Amino acid sequence: MSMDSGPTTLRHRPTHVPTRNRRSLPRGEKQFSARLYREAYGWSVDETGSLQMGGGMVGVLVQSIFAGATAEYLQRQESCGPVLELGLGVDGWVFLADPNELVLSQPEMPPGVTVLGCPYKVPLPTPTNRGARWISPPRSRARWLPTLATVIAAVIAATPN
Repeated sequence: MSMDSGPTTLRHRPTHVPTRNRRSLPRGEKQFSARLYREAYGWSVDETGSLQMGGGMVGVLVQSIFAGATAEYLQRQESCGPVLELGLGVDGWVFLADPNELVLSQPEMPPGVTVLGCPYKVPLPTPTNRGARWISPPRSRARWLPTLATVIAAVIAATPN
């Protein structure tokens, strides 16, 4: 998956990265797999481990320079859903969100933010997609996603004016 994230920015790694919570996996599962994503979370994931955007789910790609602060803001608000880093040279983290019928054009997005809707496919962390990793993994007991409006508001609140 190749994306042009605009001007080149310095990669920023926040000092606080949430650790993987083993309790987020269903009992008996050892690692994330395409089957696990389909069965435990109800996601549309193909055999390569790529998540199809659409059907009530979008990805919000937030440039690395703003991503850590956005995740921390959402966690303080108890509104942080699954967040992943794609690797593959993509500068930023993808926050999974429910569009909740919100439709915005790219010029309406805050700087450093791109909404990935249908037809995008996002590679999920699996044994075959080793470049992708969960920053905040999905939880089988809390399958809800924050709304797109909540994630956009968090980006705006977490970025300097």
